[in-house]
Amino acid sequence: MENNTLLNKLESINEQLNLTHYWIILLKYKRILILAPSLFCLLGFFIALNINPIFQSQATLVIEESTKNIVNIEEVYSGDTRGMRNLNYINNQIQILESDEVIGTIILQEEVVTKIEKLLGKIPKNFLLTKKFNISNLFSQDELIDEPKINIKKYILDNLTVTQIRNSDVVNITIKSGNAELAKFLLEQLVDAYLKYDVDTKIKVTNYANKQINVRLSKLLEQMEIAEQKLLKYKKVNNLIDIGDIKDLKIDQIKSVSKRIIEVNRELQKKQNDLIAIKLAEGNVDELLAIADLRSKKEVDAIRTNINATNNSIEALQIIYTNEHPKVKKSLKTKENLENRLVEILDENIAAAAFELANLQGFINSSEDELELAKFDLQELEEKDVALQQYVRDVETNNRIYETFLQRMKETNEVKELQSSNVRIIQSALLPLKPISPNILKITLSFYLISFGLIFFILIYFEFNSNTVVEPSHLESLNIPILATLPSVKNIGKGYHLSQIFLEDIDSEFSESIRTLRTLMVAKFKKNKSILLTSTYSGEGKTTISLNTALAFSKIGKVILIETDIRRPSVLNITSRADEIKKPGFSDILQGDINFSEIITKLPGSDVDLMTSGTRRSDLTDLTTPIKLKEFFDRLKEIYDYVILDTPPIQPVSDTLFISQATDHNVLIARSNVTKVAGIKSALKKIKNVNVKIDGLIFNDLDTSKASYYGYYQYGGYYNKYKSYS
Repeated sequence: MENNTLLNKLESINEQLNLTHYWIILLKYKRILILAPSLFCLLGFFIALNINPIFQSQATLVIEESTKNIVNIEEVYSGDTRGMRNLNYINNQIQILESDEVIGTIILQEEVVTKIEKLLGKIPKNFLLTKKFNISNLFSQDELIDEPKINIKKYILDNLTVTQIRNSDVVNITIKSGNAELAKFLLEQLVDAYLKYDVDTKIKVTNYANKQINVRLSKLLEQMEIAEQKLLKYKKVNNLIDIGDIKDLKIDQIKSVSKRIIEVNRELQKKQNDLIAIKLAEGNVDELLAIADLRSKKEVDAIRTNINATNNSIEALQIIYTNEHPKVKKSLKTKENLENRLVEILDENIAAAAFELANLQGFINSSEDELELAKFDLQELEEKDVALQQYVRDVETNNRIYETFLQRMKETNEVKELQSSNVRIIQSALLPLKPISPNILKITLSFYLISFGLIFFILIYFEFNSNTVVEPSHLESLNIPILATLPSVKNIGKGYHLSQIFLEDIDSEFSESIRTLRTLMVAKFKKNKSILLTSTYSGEGKTTISLNTALAFSKIGKVILIETDIRRPSVLNITSRADEIKKPGFSDILQGDINFSEIITKLPGSDVDLMTSGTRRSDLTDLTTPIKLKEFFDRLKEIYDYVILDTPPIQPVSDTLFISQATDHNVLIARSNVTKVAGIKSALKKIKNVNVKIDGLIFNDLDTSKASYYGYYQYGGYYNKYKSYS
């Protein structure tokens, strides 16, 4: 079950991607896809040979952060920033390696500059260049004369790369050059300059820090005393002990008042809405009772109950007595009194609601005043707390700074004379034995793969954007079965006619394809049915296929071929029967002007009955209706085993849409390199609009010499081999 599910998924993916299309295109243009990328591959090979070799020398260093007993000036003024330094230390050292401070020390030595210029002059010539690759190739002659050291510095920076190995203190330094010895020499000088810079900097910073610490300690003592005096004075003036509890009480008070205001506002809004509704009611009792607050009053509910009971009593009495009867009058009077009482109670409740509204408004105002006062008190406490914390922080900060500086001063005095570099060389600069670029194999393969992909993409774009149908696969997306694929007939023998080739050349591939079409139609369509053959436009082989299909069916049953194109008939022209062009036919019998026996003729050399189009007409719909037309076809099916209709193309005229409503089966013909994809889709849409479906497609005029490697028409080669043995 799991294997079947996997196979179904793979098949679904293949259908969605249509991988067969790409394979077909690959096979179709295999010569281009082999030759063109090969030429680009050769071009890439020559380009790679023409590129100057680049050598790279590499050195590896471990750059450890200074231990905590080494003091620098940043720590003196910024306090404890060790955590930040741990994150940025290696990046800072990389920037130092690439800085003018380090590289500048290299070009200060004349003997070093002389050797660099000499090695630059030894860079080999390019295959296409006539001058040696030296520093003069990189810069103009004026620049070289005026600022040679600046040019060397720029050359080093352009070819220097410094990278950190992730999650470690290890740094790789590389320098590239067209000369292997130059790359090694520059890297050695750079590492030496960096080590010297690292030690010199630490010594300078340590000496300066020691002086600054002594000055800073004396000032810190004074600042500590001043900060403590300010803190004591502030507490005494503001009578402060613990602001935290007072703030919590004020916050709770604000929350309580705010909650009370929200609840009262909600009740106030409800009362206001009720009074608005009362005002809009204008004394109407029913509208007043629609207000929930009035309706829910006990006395109102009691009177309403009495009024309802009185109404029920009145209705009962009115059934027995007239309105003038004393009992009826008494009940009516009671109802009137109750209604008047209801109005009085409603007025009392309305007045009470107005009074409650005024009280609620006053309560809200007083609560808001209380809330503002609490906020003011809290704000005042916050201000005092902020000022207090500022004094506390000053005291704590001064204490911490003093302790830190005191400890650092002791450490600095102990290690001042023991400074050393924290950089260790794991791998010294090596002389590269082979260049890192160009990679001839990589460049050659890249040219091949990129050119192959680009050319293949262009071919795919060309194939998929072609407006004509080329092979049957272009019709697979329509989800209509392809009944047959008919090959091109390029050479017709002398005395043969394409319209009757099924009889004249029975051993041809075309005849065998017609027999295959007949077999599929017999299996798919039942006997005594009408079969309509049509196409999108003229010139797609519709009439030729109709004639040969009728000839094929005549071998297994009685057949009639009806030409229904009453505007531009062509069957008689194709069958060389021009002398019978004026013979009555399909249009005449529909009009009822002639008998059936008078319009039937035989297709030359066969048993096929032929009904020509008859007298030319401008519109078939003027002659009959689909129902009458179906009745006519049904009568023919009683006489013939197969009724085949050669109809006009769908796009230019509407006759086929009219006829298809009366037939049993409809088949659409598409011609290779002629039929338009848009035309087929438009024709299918028109057919669908008249509630008719296409039962199958016939793909015509396929070039089997190419189709054999498409995989769509492999029978042709086999049939020729088979025929050679017969």
